[in-house]
Amino acid sequence: MKSKKFIVAVALCVLVIATLLITMSYRGQSQSRPTGAVASAQSSLQSQQDPKTVTSTDGEDRGSGIDWCREHKVPESECTLCHPELVDSFKAKNDWCGAHGLPESHCRECNPGIKFPQEPLTLDPSDEQKKYSIFFPTNERDCSTNDAVIQFTSDETAERCGLSYTSAIEAPVSSFIEAPAEVVFDGTKTTAVTTTIPIVIIRWVSEPGQSISKGHKLAEASSPDIANLEAELIEAQAEWTARQQELTRKEKLYQEDIVKTADYQTAITDAKVSEARVVKTRGLLSAAGFSDQDIDALVEAKSISANFALRAPASGILVERQAKPGQLISAGESMALISDMGSLWVEANVGEKDIRIVKIGQSAEFSLDGGSVDRVSGKVIWVAQYLDEITRSGTVRVEFTSADGGIRAREFGRLFIYTDDSSSKVLVPKDAVQWEGCCNVVFVQEAADRIRPRKVKIGRGDMESYLVYDGLRAGEKVVVSGSYLLKTELMKESIGAGCCEIKPGA
Repeated sequence: MKSKKFIVAVALCVLVIATLLITMSYRGQSQSRPTGAVASAQSSLQSQQDPKTVTSTDGEDRGSGIDWCREHKVPESECTLCHPELVDSFKAKNDWCGAHGLPESHCRECNPGIKFPQEPLTLDPSDEQKKYSIFFPTNERDCSTNDAVIQFTSDETAERCGLSYTSAIEAPVSSFIEAPAEVVFDGTKTTAVTTTIPIVIIRWVSEPGQSISKGHKLAEASSPDIANLEAELIEAQAEWTARQQELTRKEKLYQEDIVKTADYQTAITDAKVSEARVVKTRGLLSAAGFSDQDIDALVEAKSISANFALRAPASGILVERQAKPGQLISAGESMALISDMGSLWVEANVGEKDIRIVKIGQSAEFSLDGGSVDRVSGKVIWVAQYLDEITRSGTVRVEFTSADGGIRAREFGRLFIYTDDSSSKVLVPKDAVQWEGCCNVVFVQEAADRIRPRKVKIGRGDMESYLVYDGLRAGEKVVVSGSYLLKTELMKESIGAGCCEIKPGA
């Protein structure tokens, strides 16, 4: 009985082992030899996840990864430049461009629109940048609105839209440069009040804006150096008087042959030296702010004081008092500014590209940023011969040639420098021009119920108009008020349905 149970157990073990061996054998065969559908799917998945090589029809390895030759922009497996042995096969199929040494189906010179399924999708960033440029963006060569026509359902519908029209005009316009500018004082008619010695302003006598003449008392000032100069002048004056008297006495004696020639010449020299000392001291006092009358009064009174009157060195308007009472002013430091307010300059900072064409004598116009006055005419009187090392711009100076219109010094604005003679150009109102995504367009009225968008090339005009270099003729009627509404009609696929029909051509 026990022997029978042992035999049965051994048989079961053999059966289990056999089953395991058969299962393992079947799995090995299924992995090494997949069915056609499974093999195709696995091959596709492998080519996406682990790209290795692409083989041509003749079995030759053509490269790694996607079947694409980056250098010549054709499929790698068909690139005749990398694989010259393929040339004969293309010539045999009559697929050959002899002019460029490429298969006709690969020649982008003859067929610019060629696209291959393997060709990577690319986007030129410059195209996106052009769309969003704010400085007169460049029109696309192929525009979707080239042949579009806006057709209203009737004349009445067109009238109800409230569109207004104006005719493009032809007017003489000059090319110009625009630059930021500031009104400044005329340097040839502006004087800074300075002194050659350190002084302290005691009090101002003249007020800013006051019209003054040369020698007018501006302020009361004080300086210890003034007292020293006054003392020196009184001493020099006394010495010169004594020397003059001595010279007169010696001259009389010399004529009577009582004194020698040498003594007479010595007296002449001493008198001249004394006179030079007086002239020198008077000059120092004059440079310090004394007038001739002040100096004469000092010599006559023979009184010394550290206080003196600071006087105007020129006539004009007291524009600014730059020193405060009690403030110590160093020698050479400006204390006040006197200018002729009827003569002003405009100085503009012009970029290095534009300053090359600016010349002395060119006409110009200045307009305040606030727009409170009309443009003021002027002419260029100076162009810098060097550029600022930081801003890379140069200074252009313009002198007003017309009434200043209430413009004040140190106001900011825009300077327009006209760089050539005026010629007739087409002008349209700025509101008539719209940027519709790829082009600048105007809307030209062809009939009472029909308007055609027209691509135009524009440039700077004046404050209200654009120059039109191409795309529009003088006399053609364009939409002004309502042009933005028509722009939405062109773009209604992006922003919603419009109110009129857009036809692809007419």
